[in-house]
Amino acid sequence: MAHVLLIGADRDLAAGLRSLLRQDRNSVTWIKTETEWREAERDAAPEVIVAAVPGPEGLFSAAGPVPRGFPAPLLLVQPEGTLSRDVQIEERLVDAIERPFLAEEFLGRVDALVRVRRVLRRESLDDASERTGIGRKLAALLGARVPSYQKPLGPYLAVASRVAGWAERRDAFEPGHAERVTSFCAMMAEALGFTESESASLLRAAMLHDIGKVALPVEVLQREGPLGEEQMRLVRTHPGRGAALLRALDPDEHVIETVLYHHERSDGRGYYGKAGESIPMAARVLAVAEVFDAMTTCRVRKPMGWQEALSDLRSRSDHGLDRACVEALVQALEPRAGSPLRRVLS
Repeated sequence: MAHVLLIGADRDLAAGLRSLLRQDRNSVTWIKTETEWREAERDAAPEVIVAAVPGPEGLFSAAGPVPRGFPAPLLLVQPEGTLSRDVQIEERLVDAIERPFLAEEFLGRVDALVRVRRVLRRESLDDASERTGIGRKLAALLGARVPSYQKPLGPYLAVASRVAGWAERRDAFEPGHAERVTSFCAMMAEALGFTESESASLLRAAMLHDIGKVALPVEVLQREGPLGEEQMRLVRTHPGRGAALLRALDPDEHVIETVLYHHERSDGRGYYGKAGESIPMAARVLAVAEVFDAMTTCRVRKPMGWQEALSDLRSRSDHGLDRACVEALVQALEPRAGSPLRRVLS
């Protein structure tokens, strides 16, 4: 059971949403005035906020305290024809759903947002094996709360994408990092002979690979220059945090392990010390794609040109990056290395 703060002046709409939420064994605090929601959040301490309002302007302009840690995600319930995926509040995750919707889809969206918050507030271990264990325990705990409605997978995957997009906006990469990494992964998967199923899991992992960065401070993600020891320790937690999030949202174990191990290196000098053939092939592909994009598009240091980056990748294949994956990307990109990025990826 989760506690939900419901905001909405339309009595009939709010009553319908409250009834649905209660049928799914959630407790609900309902307020009618959207300008007072931040104070109501402080008093009610909800796990998720559902706002049935015509537009988000009143919500976003409301003054009030911001909870510490990971605040309750905000789900906007918007009238038909007004859905906007671009609405955001800097300090919290914002999702949106358009009326009319199926009850199962709405409740799945709420449950997914609750899962995200619970995982991020409870997840604090550093060791990869321990992190994987806590991810399974959380997934079992969260799965046990699915009560009255059989919810489809779609809302959970949609929330995973939403969280990953929010993480990317906070990061130091140029916008479009996940899309570029996914494109590079697709090139390598084809060259390496991945099956259709293997490619599908790899590409979903590529789109979601930095989802765990939602738990990291922006000042660490966007810091210019070398990170301190404690800051680096935090950064090294993001693959495990991402895997824990996905265990609560996505049943594909291949996606989860690819995200978990995408910072491993063949020489064992990655984040969690996995080495050589023990690193899943999909994670090795993703590692090469992300390193290449980081070399060429980072906002906090001068990016490399493509030719320089491809040469650097080859030098790294002797100690860390998978040689076959590096050669697959080099062969795909080298003939077009002088072309604009958007043309190469079109």
